[in-house]
Amino acid sequence: MGVAWPQIWSDSGVSSVSGAIVRLLSVAAAAILMGRRTTRLGRAAMAKKQYVMTVMAANRVGILAAMATALDELGGGFVDLSLAIMRDYFTIIMAVEFPADRHPDVIVDHLRAVGRPFGLEVMLKDPALEPPGEATAAGEDARDYLLRVQGQDRPGVLRRVSLRMAQEGIDIVDLYGARDDATGRFETCLALRVPVGVAVSRLQADLDQLFRNDGVEVAVVRNDVLKAISDPHPLTVSAGRGR
Repeated sequence: MGVAWPQIWSDSGVSSVSGAIVRLLSVAAAAILMGRRTTRLGRAAMAKKQYVMTVMAANRVGILAAMATALDELGGGFVDLSLAIMRDYFTIIMAVEFPADRHPDVIVDHLRAVGRPFGLEVMLKDPALEPPGEATAAGEDARDYLLRVQGQDRPGVLRRVSLRMAQEGIDIVDLYGARDDATGRFETCLALRVPVGVAVSRLQADLDQLFRNDGVEVAVVRNDVLKAISDPHPLTVSAGRGR
């Protein structure tokens, strides 16, 4: 004899439950689509664009604070930067990042307005519109060297050095120099990226010959060798090998 199961749902009840399920599914689908749209909008809002900016002014206390304030107000920030004070002039070059919809003119105008008490000169470059030239020596195909030039200051020294580097396809990636006004002597240090095919010993000999009669000394040194000299580490001897 079969068991008669009680009828839980009437036909009308089933219909109402089905309708509720359909409505719930519709709401869920709409929420998913809205979530995807919100995610896309959020990603668009977070899109950033980078620029290269230089700022120059007579050095005064508070310049960097004014610049940082202006960047914050624009929703931007520093990525990389390098600052120098030369003859009481403040100069900074930096990579900066702003929301992608922030117009370059707005950025420059706002920085100039905030920095008006300091007389800021601002230049903004878009790497996407003005891509830099390809580096001649980069990555694993180049080695790091330092070139030190010192002696009595005379016209043409840096010109001849830089021309010789260009002939070899050597990239000058950093440069520092100073002259003693009392004695007229100068010292310059250039950080180089030297292609592996360049014979550094021949380059050293050519530079020596180039300045032989000018009282200028030139030395090309591997960067890692210089680091080892300036930051020596004690030698370790394996057990059983020492006497």
